[in-house]
Parts: sequence; C-alpha cells; structure tokens
Amino acid sequence: MILFGLISKYEMMMKQFSAVLIFLILVLASCQSEKKEEKPSKSKELTAQTIVDKAIEFSGTDAYKNSKISFDFRDFHLESEATCNGFKFSRKKNDTLDVLHNSDFKRSVSGNDIKVADSTAFKFSESINSVFYFMQLPMRLNDGAVIKELKESQTFGDQSYHVVEVKFKKEGGGVDHEDVYMYWFNKDNFAMDYLAYKFKVNDGGVRFRAAKNPQLINDVRFLDYDNYRPESKDTSLESLLKLYSEDKLIKVSEILKTNIEVNRLKLDC
Repeated sequence: MILFGLISKYEMMMKQFSAVLIFLILVLASCQSEKKEEKPSKSKELTAQTIVDKAIEFSGTDAYKNSKISFDFRDFHLESEATCNGFKFSRKKNDTLDVLHNSDFKRSVSGNDIKVADSTAFKFSESINSVFYFMQLPMRLNDGAVIKELKESQTFGDQSYHVVEVKFKKEGGGVDHEDVYMYWFNKDNFAMDYLAYKFKVNDGGVRFRAAKNPQLINDVRFLDYDNYRPESKDTSLESLLKLYSEDKLIKVSEILKTNIEVNRLKLDC
C-alpha cells in the first residue's frame, strides 16, 4: 500500500510537471511568434528630419542661437550675433561697415551712416545673408520655410551617405525660394561632408561643395569648402557626388574662414 501510494504521488507530480512544462513551451512559442510579427516602429526609422537633427547635434551649430561668432572671409571681417529678435549680421572691410538685422540694412563709413539706394541695400543684404547661411549650416535646415525630403543613399569609396533634398516654401523662403539644395550626411557620425545647390539668379547654375579643414571651436564645428561646378547647368544634383568621385567637376574656388572666435551670450529674452 505504501509503495502504491508513493507511485501515485509520483505520477501526479509528473503530470503536474508536464502540464507546467507544456504551458511554458506554449508561452515561449507565443513570444517568439509575436517578435517575428513585430514591424519596426516608425519612430525608430531615420527620416530627413531625424538626420538633420542629428547632424545639427554633431555640428554644434545650434550654438549660433546664443553666441556671437566672428571670422575673416576673403577681405571681410564678419560677425553673427544672436539677439532676442533674430540674428544681427555685420560685415566690415577697411572703414566700411554693413549691418543686417533681419531685413534692416545699414551702412556706415568711418562711423558715419551712409544712405544707400534700396536696390543696393537689397544686393548687399543678399550677399551677407548668403555667407552666413552657409556658415550656419546645418542649423539653418530647420528654418520654418524648409521642406526636407530623404532621397536614396549614396556611397563614395567605403563611406555611405544619407542624402537629403531641401526645397523652400514661397512664404518665408526669400527671393531664392525656387533654389534646390542637396546634402550628403556621413552615416557614421552625421557630419555634413558635401552639399550642392541649383540656383536661378544670374542665369542660373549648379554648385557642389566638398567640406574640408574641420575645426571644433568652443564646441562648434566649422568647415571650409572646395567649390565646384559641373560642365552643364542641367546636371542633376543627385549625380554630383559620383561626378566628384570621378574627378569630372570643375573647381571654381576655395571657401576659407580664418580667425574664428565663438563667445557665448546670456540672452534675457
């Protein structure tokens, strides 16, 4: 009787163990099935906006929003100063000082204000804006008028690139809102290694810039560029990196900045 009782208890325990084991197997199988059926979350996918945000973070160019940054470019000394009402840009050559604050342009010579024609003020304003726009990249790619689109990735040698096309809304996009830009961001660190643009002013054209001489100054990354053009104005922006890799672009100029200084400001806005 004792032996029979022990055998019965053993059989009962084995049945319970088997039931638990089967339950665990079913749970594990269910979990594995759910994992296989899971689709990547859209929030984890890299979008044009995500890539630009990461590029801005890598470059440190958000610092323009609370800094005074000065540098020399060709024959000019230039300054970008953050204010509670937008950026104040200045450009000085010898005794002539040009100041652009939003759309307000002023020129002075030896400290005396000079009246300039509206057409001249517009031309100078566009020239100043252009220099600082490129200087502040990629931070400016989050301007309100910017329309970003992620294009197919490209490679140059062993390096892969995220490619982002940028267009502009008519409202807030300025007089050059029909221009189209393209940016190549390094997939390893989101550095902006190349950029290109198609413009319409002065009979139009296409330019391709290859970044060089990266400098990190007060946590802001500054770049110089070699500036190129293709043989034809009809060359697509997408083809420029390949043409550059094949040495089929014509070098136009170098864009070099020297004596760069970054001073953080405490704005009480």
